[in-house]
Amino acid sequence: MTFNIWKDGTQVENGLAKIVKHIKFINPDIVAIQELKHQETLENITNLLGSEWTGIYNTVNDTYPDNAIITKHQILDNTVSQVVKGIGTDIQLNTGHVISFWGLHLYYLSYGPYAAQNKLVTKHEQLMKGEMMDGVFVDDKWVGSRVQNIEELLSNEQFQKSIQNADKKPVILVGDFNCPSHLDWTEETKDKHGGWVFEWPVTKLLTEKANLIDSYRQIYPDPAKDPGETWSCIQKFSGPEWSYSIPEPQDRIDFIFYKSNKLVPVHSFTYSGTEPLAHLPNAYQNDFPSDHHAVVTDFRLVIEEFKL
Repeated sequence: MTFNIWKDGTQVENGLAKIVKHIKFINPDIVAIQELKHQETLENITNLLGSEWTGIYNTVNDTYPDNAIITKHQILDNTVSQVVKGIGTDIQLNTGHVISFWGLHLYYLSYGPYAAQNKLVTKHEQLMKGEMMDGVFVDDKWVGSRVQNIEELLSNEQFQKSIQNADKKPVILVGDFNCPSHLDWTEETKDKHGGWVFEWPVTKLLTEKANLIDSYRQIYPDPAKDPGETWSCIQKFSGPEWSYSIPEPQDRIDFIFYKSNKLVPVHSFTYSGTEPLAHLPNAYQNDFPSDHHAVVTDFRLVIEEFKL
């Protein structure tokens, strides 16, 4: 499960309890969390979930963890690795099998779908600039562009070893990418994308450089029939500066990728609770504590049978 908890759950009433409620309802084995603002929030989440749950969080930015991983299984502490916009670790399942699990939350500004709806943007190069811009700093800390975030991940020694060993130790990579998929902006869907057919580079890099597979799109290969939009469950129009009068581009920007011949995705879906959601600016009483749909994929682990 990948779950953006929207600023520690503070944007809805009793947000922490609602985060825990929905994790319990889905009952996943592993959750990647984004927008974790404080270490204490992670501790509160795992405590409320129960003693079997433990977690780790990113310490690259000491004032804003952002990325965290929680699980009912055993985190192998000596395998934890961090990048600027993500964290990964090996997790030993209760069956004894080990997987490599990574959670990401990529840079959020220069959001491409906004540019795609701008009539002054007429060239692919203009869209690409927002994905690949150099030297992004936030509070004097380098965070990079989305493409730079992925390039850092691809050069991470622990991640490289995991990818090379994926058929023995499956790899799962999830998160809020803040950009669409190259599999979604096709000729068949261009009418909803400002007329654009565009190969977004982040998902393409993961597919081509690391041979990762998009689990949702593998099960639902037609983006016109099954768009799988995750942004946004509540932001359907622009913010207060335009009095919520301009339609907000809706897109699939939260993903669950995997690599291994030992994993078979059997079910993948978006989730935003079971109750109707009020849209912004009236979302504070919502039962679901996020502005993103969460994404869940159920995998079947292929266990080899040995004949003696």
